[in-house]
Amino acid sequence: VAGGEDCLWYMDKNGSWHPGFDCEFFSFCCGTCHQRYCCRDPLRLLTERQQRHCHVFSPKTIAGIASAVVLFIAIVTTIVCCFMCSCCYLYQRRQHPPTPLQGPEIPLSSYAPAAPPAPFPMDPKASPMPPQPGFTPMAMYPPPGPATQYPMYPSGPPVYNPTAPPPYVPAQPSYPGA
Repeated sequence: VAGGEDCLWYMDKNGSWHPGFDCEFFSFCCGTCHQRYCCRDPLRLLTERQQRHCHVFSPKTIAGIASAVVLFIAIVTTIVCCFMCSCCYLYQRRQHPPTPLQGPEIPLSSYAPAAPPAPFPMDPKASPMPPQPGFTPMAMYPPPGPATQYPMYPSGPPVYNPTAPPPYVPAQPSYPGA
């Protein structure tokens, strides 16, 4: 048994905190979890491991662990019950998940919504109705093939010519006698 064992901090039976202290050479920390002192009797020795064991299983520590376990069980039970109760928001979300493009429906006014506009233009081949008199059916899309080149537009950016006059020259007024 080595000498000079230190007494760690402790709480007495009244709940008062006592700071740790060092024992002299060849004396040991003796006593119980709730009362500590220095002595030279190795049979009363309270090792640092035993002292730490007192902290771990103190009534306040046990009460703290028990309350944390009860709180965890209550939260898990509440969530599980909410997934099973039809009046709960989580149950309704699980039963009717929204599509990615569907958002909450918000009424914009108290008026009835207007009818959606008719589809326009319609492909005559797809419609069951015959074309109206005086109506010439037209293709919906341009025919496939190379794009038409317009001769009015140059094919590239304009070429810079430093000797060319500016594109717009304002008219100079001519004054008599000037």
